[in-house]
Amino acid sequence: MFDKIPFYGQVLIFLAMAVGIVGIAYAVYPNLGKMQDEIAQLEDEYAVKEAKIREGQAIEQRLPEFEAEIASLEQKLGDIQQILPTDQETGDLLAWIKNVGDQSNLDLKSFAPGALRPVEFYKEFPIEMQVVTRYHDLGIFLDRVSKYSRIINVDNLRVSQSRERDKTISASFTATTFVYDPDTAGQGVTP
Repeated sequence: MFDKIPFYGQVLIFLAMAVGIVGIAYAVYPNLGKMQDEIAQLEDEYAVKEAKIREGQAIEQRLPEFEAEIASLEQKLGDIQQILPTDQETGDLLAWIKNVGDQSNLDLKSFAPGALRPVEFYKEFPIEMQVVTRYHDLGIFLDRVSKYSRIINVDNLRVSQSRERDKTISASFTATTFVYDPDTAGQGVTP
């Protein structure tokens, strides 16, 4: 039956069918244009998420490296905490300094712990001391302080002749230790 229709008629029938199919498609799916836009948008979102997944997989491959770095940093922090006491340990440190002074034959005339001063990830803890002793005993005390596991700096050392009989010198100095401050660690210098 289709064979008996002339060629231009067949073309017209095909065109009519095509227009009909498109018309039916728009009738059945009136938002076909919007759907195509949504499909394009979803494809773009898919591409972005796929890129993020590849980025995450690259990071995941480096996870053991990051974990090793974290372990190394935690070890360094542990080392720092070994040489920098925390606020709770300052009382033990004061008792240790006083005890070493007594063992070194220092007569403490004054022992005045100062206020904590924030500096980067730690605080300075100065202790003003005045002693009367012999020169050699002061050297023993300073040697013991230098060998302590915590960092203690002795500065502003002033030595003068003593008026006491068995003690030859009078000395005043600042023994400064450093206290770890976890609240400011990693934040840089604090005012």
